[in-house]
Amino acid sequence: MNKEEREKYQKKIKLHEKLGALKFQKLVFKVEKLKFKALKKLFPNFIYRYDKFCDRNRDKEIKKAKTKEEVEAINRKYKVYKMEMRKEFNQEKNRNYHIDKNNPTQIFHYLEWNKAVHKRGLIKNAIIFPILTVLVITGYTILIPLLVYEGISTFINLECINIQDYNLCRCKMMEDYIKKREERRREANIENFGEASKVIYKSIEENENIPTFEEILKNVKNKEQLKQIRELLLQEKKGRKKQKGKVKVL
Repeated sequence: MNKEEREKYQKKIKLHEKLGALKFQKLVFKVEKLKFKALKKLFPNFIYRYDKFCDRNRDKEIKKAKTKEEVEAINRKYKVYKMEMRKEFNQEKNRNYHIDKNNPTQIFHYLEWNKAVHKRGLIKNAIIFPILTVLVITGYTILIPLLVYEGISTFINLECINIQDYNLCRCKMMEDYIKKREERRREANIENFGEASKVIYKSIEENENIPTFEEILKNVKNKEQLKQIRELLLQEKKGRKKQKGKVKVL
């Protein structure tokens, strides 16, 4: 990145900070912690329900598929959705606010995705809010709670877009570093957990749904694979403890 581009992003970052990105992001992280605590306490079978939701959508898409390749692509897509949700649920981190150490470049996709979600929400606000305002002014005071809700929703969507732009600018400034870090991590994982990865990948491909730990172990063929799987699990457990309480996106 040249000096001119860096200065452009730095100016954007300062603007987003003035618009409340840092303050609102702190609030988002507090809500994030409460969200996962509530999910685990009130909805202990959340993952099961989410899997069923994915299965219904997957089956609808498969019915429209015309080729075997399309069916396989749809199945892979929903397996990824399920795995990503498990990661969020276990780590108690929204994927669009935290970098995955194994796939750090994914953050660009998730930031853009979340930004698009809030943009669609903002379009809805722009349609509904004026209508409700006119109705309340003309005497439909019973709609005041809905008007207040839309006002809050508009503010939230604006601030979330602001946060995503803020983090995109920060990530863009570090893009070369993020890509290099991903490549180093990939090489290290291949070296340290290459055999374990083969077992896990085979288990995922062979199962319609996300394989259980027991199903993965059935595909283990030698001591080295078993050793690497054990080390991988220990590393993940250690990583969760280390990251507990940390909320920075970078």
